[in-house]
Amino acid sequence: MNIKKILASGMLTLLVILAVISDTGCKKQPKCGCDGDALDSIDQGHAYISYNADKNMAQFTPIYDSYSIFYFCNPQDFMGELTQLEQGSEVIVSGEYFYDCTYLMNNSNSGQYSPYKIYQIKVTAVSSYDYGK
Repeated sequence: MNIKKILASGMLTLLVILAVISDTGCKKQPKCGCDGDALDSIDQGHAYISYNADKNMAQFTPIYDSYSIFYFCNPQDFMGELTQLEQGSEVIVSGEYFYDCTYLMNNSNSGQYSPYKIYQIKVTAVSSYDYGK
């Protein structure tokens, strides 16, 4: 009878040790914004461009995802090229993108669902799409 208690106690100790070892803890939430953790990258994605040279702001909407908006982290680096393009023209964009902090906070605090997804992107290249022109 004593052996059974020792074995049961040993099994319980083993289970506790295994639970502690296998605990992965909390997963780190990705940091948002231009200095955050990149979600992914776009490599030569087709998009419609929009910009405001006076306010040094630029954004685009991917052609095949009209519910996503990407705001440039670095519009000053490309404003010279963008002002040569018409508003709403098709461009090819590359860069790493991040969650937009304001978008995340508004969605998590408001309790309302927005169909639009808003990101920020560190653009590495942007060019006009001249196919067929």
